[in-house]
Amino acid sequence: MASIVTATSTRFQAKQWQEQALQQQEGAGELKRASVVNAFEGSLQGEGWLEYQLLYPREAGGDVRFIGYERVVASWGDKRGSFVLLHDGVYSATAGVSGSLKILPGSGSGDFQNLSGEGRIISQPGAHGGEYLLTLWLD
Repeated sequence: MASIVTATSTRFQAKQWQEQALQQQEGAGELKRASVVNAFEGSLQGEGWLEYQLLYPREAGGDVRFIGYERVVASWGDKRGSFVLLHDGVYSATAGVSGSLKILPGSGSGDFQNLSGEGRIISQPGAHGGEYLLTLWLD
């Protein structure tokens, strides 16, 4: 049985964002892909490599839905390793980013081999960074 390790907050900054069109259908939203590299400061120190699938709405200025996977390679205190986060959320030009995060079972390495957890991603409109709020469990 897993024991709760901690609830933590980690700041992130997008060091790189490369977006490309995947498919556009007249009268429908546009599908795009974004490759992102994040730098982490706070409880987690390290980097994340993130691939997003984005759905831009038919109407300009509407909410953009996203889903993605992020490989996080980081240290947390004296622990070091990697794990994969599943992102699922929405970007609003007025409210910013809001979404859920989940550590995928079996995705950990090093000291994070048995890590699990979930949380939220938040970011202000126009910001190239924000915060991950995570609750982590470690066997």
